[in-house]
Amino acid sequence: MKTIARTAALTAAVTFGACSAPTTSPSLEVNLTANPDPTTAEASRGVTYTVTNADSTISTYEYDWKVAFVATIQETGGLAVDITAVDLKVQQASGGIVIVPSGGQIERYRFNSSASGNHVSANGTASIGFEVWYDLPNLGREALVTVSLSFKDNDSNTYSKSLQVRVSP
Repeated sequence: MKTIARTAALTAAVTFGACSAPTTSPSLEVNLTANPDPTTAEASRGVTYTVTNADSTISTYEYDWKVAFVATIQETGGLAVDITAVDLKVQQASGGIVIVPSGGQIERYRFNSSASGNHVSANGTASIGFEVWYDLPNLGREALVTVSLSFKDNDSNTYSKSLQVRVSP
């Protein structure tokens, strides 16, 4: 009987001694904010785009509007990441609602971004400045700018996150 009790006690000690409290691994928790948001566009001067016409001639136009803002990335999950890609899309809007162009018309835009680096430390922050020039089919100023970011952690896991910035009329 003593042998069985000792064996049971030893088995329990080995089994439960190997257990530890559950651990949590870091996960990507990113908050994206824009400043200012909403932002206001100004008349653009000197930045152009080209259009190939139906008769194969090329026309050059100036973008109507320019907007600038800073996107701030704040990582709160304890996972350091590198920003691997930045993309941006401009859509015409009215009252904060995206208005999809009709009749084959498209929004035309270009952007420049500037950042001091691509690394975001665990629980750290990084910022990316944007200048966006655009021309909308409805000839309006109000737009919705969507910034898309891709990230990669040290284990080569990839993540993506988006931020929408309103451009008021």
